[in-house]
Amino acid sequence: MPEPPTLAREPYGDGEPAVLAAGHVWGFLSALRAAGVTTALPKQADLLRVVGESPPRDLTALYWYARITLLHDIEELAAFDRVFAAWFQQGGLPDAVPPPPAGESDVPSPQGPGEDDPAPREVLPGDGVEASTLSTYGRREFDAAGDRWRSVTRALEAAWPAVLPSTPSRRRRPARTGDRLDVRHAWRRAHRHDGEIIELRRRARPPRPRRLLILVDVSGSLRRHTPDLLRLAHTALRAAPARTEVFTFGTRLTRITSALSHPHTGRALRAVSERVTDADGGTAIGTALREFLGVPRFVALARGALVIVLSDGLERGDHVPMVRATARLSRLGHRLVWWSPLACSPAYSPVTRAMAALLPHLDHLGGVRDLPTALAEVRRLPAVLSGPRRAAARRWATPRPAPRPAPQPAPPPASRSRSTPSGSPLTTAPADGPPPGAEAGGLHAGGIR
Repeated sequence: MPEPPTLAREPYGDGEPAVLAAGHVWGFLSALRAAGVTTALPKQADLLRVVGESPPRDLTALYWYARITLLHDIEELAAFDRVFAAWFQQGGLPDAVPPPPAGESDVPSPQGPGEDDPAPREVLPGDGVEASTLSTYGRREFDAAGDRWRSVTRALEAAWPAVLPSTPSRRRRPARTGDRLDVRHAWRRAHRHDGEIIELRRRARPPRPRRLLILVDVSGSLRRHTPDLLRLAHTALRAAPARTEVFTFGTRLTRITSALSHPHTGRALRAVSERVTDADGGTAIGTALREFLGVPRFVALARGALVIVLSDGLERGDHVPMVRATARLSRLGHRLVWWSPLACSPAYSPVTRAMAALLPHLDHLGGVRDLPTALAEVRRLPAVLSGPRRAAARRWATPRPAPRPAPQPAPPPASRSRSTPSGSPLTTAPADGPPPGAEAGGLHAGGIR
């Protein structure tokens, strides 16, 4: 581990220390972002909380507070040390940025807008029209589905245990067939029968279900689909409570496994509404996934698990962090499945920069926008799990068949006419219809009524 820069043990200045410290720390965080050191907003809040609850004795303690809390990539250590030394050791104050008002944020996109991003427009937080990097702080009430989808919910709860992959357990158990003899059992039985070996038992590693990790996008672009996606995660948690973990992400990462564990769907969704504070806000998929991979205990949840991401993949700004985090998540997990509401459309094709770069790392890209489409994708999981790894790119490289046009109604048959002796035309019935006057005259298909 590299040594920290030499820092003088200087106490804080006098005269309104709280105001001076708050402004100085805020300027330091702004300088870090300007220098290219990516720090998530929850990490910045953690630093301020730590400094407030346990004030550092000197600059060395403050350095390690900031480094352990903010830094998650060793490649950014040089820039971090340079900014810290300029703001705390050398006393530099380059263009201090005042803190924004409460409820606002000036966090820019990772590298600004892309070339194909739409023109700037008036942004309404949570309007669900497009992906945004704005962070909103608020709660949304997620209502239960009611009786409308009760049968589909029960079908999902019954389908999850049958489709989850399994792996041999680490511990061996007595079994009729196995690759090892149960020597202890044979010795005990032989001791009871004067040293005679009566039967041989074996030991095997019984299968156990793999862990299921579900990551749900709750940003504004998925406003219409978020309640159904959470209900889908709730069915998985009810079907396999001991092996399922659920997270949400919009502009920050939130673990909702405990909040969603209530057996009643309505109460579980109300608990999620109180826990999730970035619903219907901006989109920062790359930041959220990097935050997930930056916590070792979260990485342990993904190792060898079936990872399902419920998102449209609409990332604003630079998509490279999202692609790198997804690639690592694919290497950690047993399978990586991406379900997008956009893929439900027959005309959909992953041609955006982000989805085109993600596709080689995915094992399956399917469409889920409500509970019936989710049930269809869950039942398709055994075929995905038994197939080759990272097959999504090969599947989507094949052109999808165009939807068949709706059949047009056949034109009515032309009527035949002939002339009467008086010269007036006499109209007769079509060849496949009843004669004229059948209803009035009492005729029907079988003859005279």
